Amino acid sequence: MTKLFEDAIRQVEQLPEGEQDAAAGALLDYVKHMREIRLTDEQVAEVLRRIADPNRKLLSLAEARARVEGFGS
Repeated sequence: MTKLFEDAIRQVEQLPEGEQDAAAGALLDYVKHMREIRLTDEQVAEVLRRIADPNRKLLSLAEARARVEGFGS
């Protein structure tokens, strides 16, 4: 087990039981699906195209968070 993972477990152990269960559920979901997440060839091409664009718009962390929060609406 890595030091980072050990630190994470120690922090989770300090949480209330319900939050520990939520963290465990998130970790189990990650492990279950981590190898299933794949980009299509078209998606890879689009990512590469956007990275290569010298005029691409970069977002601040606040702007990115605001966009992600908007996904749930």
